[in-house]
Amino acid sequence: MLRPKNKSIPTIKTRWFQTEDSPYILRNSHLEEYAIFRTFNEEYFFQNILPTENISYRYKPEKFVDGATLRKMVDDVLKEIELKKKEYRDFIVLRKLNFNRRKKSGLLILKCKHHPFVVKIFIETPKSFMMHNSKGFVPIFLFYMAGGINRHLLGFTRIKNLENLQKRLGESPRWSQLVTMPRKWFLLPQKNKWIEIEGTNIGGKKKQTTKIPGTYCVISDFVDAERRTSVFNSKDRKICMELCNYLELAIDPHIDNFMIERNTKKIAIVDTEHFLTVVGMKEKKQFTSYFLWGVDLAKSCGTAMFFRTKKARKLVQLKKSETELTYDNRT
Repeated sequence: MLRPKNKSIPTIKTRWFQTEDSPYILRNSHLEEYAIFRTFNEEYFFQNILPTENISYRYKPEKFVDGATLRKMVDDVLKEIELKKKEYRDFIVLRKLNFNRRKKSGLLILKCKHHPFVVKIFIETPKSFMMHNSKGFVPIFLFYMAGGINRHLLGFTRIKNLENLQKRLGESPRWSQLVTMPRKWFLLPQKNKWIEIEGTNIGGKKKQTTKIPGTYCVISDFVDAERRTSVFNSKDRKICMELCNYLELAIDPHIDNFMIERNTKKIAIVDTEHFLTVVGMKEKKQFTSYFLWGVDLAKSCGTAMFFRTKKARKLVQLKKSETELTYDNRT
């Protein structure tokens, strides 16, 4: 006998915004409202768009580049990406592990050749947005741990989390003198389409919709690092874990994410994705060592992927998390 179709399973449909295209459909019990529908805030996004006027260099404030130049460079590299090129005229590739060059989707991290800025390019289509298993192992783990999250959605958290981190660090006489972070802006390419997402049976709601940019960028200062912190250095491990605990794990504790800035000798935080959103951690925690943090992370991942009960699947749709990244105009 065939098992009857479960009509209450969380489902999302994606298509290009304001089109009648046939939607792509994903049904999965791991889909959650916060990850899919509340990580992007359109008003906040446009409040933090790259300015059109001159932008000073981090280390040479007397030098600058205007925003229009950076925008033109991004528009040009997107054309090169469309042609599936491996190398780009104005940029050096820093990281491409979460990018699928053949499908032209995922996260690509580039450094400007002639200006001290890093550009993180996020590209998805309605189809690729649903394909969490096409960009490497890490995106698969994130999907199951954090309610269907992906790098595209996480990119929207980088600037709001940066703002929160700066405020938190400023409250500490110690950490405000020891830590630094680069400036960041969003950039929307000239030719951009929006993805419409429709959800059913998610967050206790029968139906809800949102739209997100199909392609966008996060532009930040390039940080000149004297060295990266090391797991083999006990002092590095100790101070980085202390910092993460002070920031309530809003940043990724992975020790490779921290640098020692060359001229200031400060700890530089360059990756400002909201880590609690990254791993779907719904309760605040503190860790005394990297070993205990790793064990907790592995346990959470294993439970989310293989050992969730039917009761847990239902409860996660109704339980509000105390760790969500929120925006000023939201309650």
